[in-house]
Amino acid sequence: MLENYKAITTIAVHDMENAADFYGNVLGLKKIGTNKVALLFDCGGATVGLYESGTAGTGQATCLWWTVDDVAATVKKLKRKGVVFDTNYDLIYTKREGDIYLLDDGMRAAWFRDIDGNILGLGNF
Repeated sequence: MLENYKAITTIAVHDMENAADFYGNVLGLKKIGTNKVALLFDCGGATVGLYESGTAGTGQATCLWWTVDDVAATVKKLKRKGVVFDTNYDLIYTKREGDIYLLDDGMRAAWFRDIDGNILGLGNF
């Protein structure tokens, strides 16, 4: 029923101005619109919407994921912009080298948080 409609990822934030700076300037997403309740960014043709909520950062699962070609290079670039990566996960079938989790089949993944504590991730799959 919904297979022909575009999906939008929405993320709760505490302060729209600070979140706009993080997603726009730190992560490099392009702002494409705003309205009374949301700020919209383009992300590789998909839309990421930010909205203010008291529940920001309370989720315990990844709320946004990027597929990248070179995980190590992307991690390095984000670290230069001040992003701190989560390395406290105890994941089965993986081992960790620095900030990157390695899976047996050559897949790589890394997780970090936005300024509100929302979990974001990236990997080569």
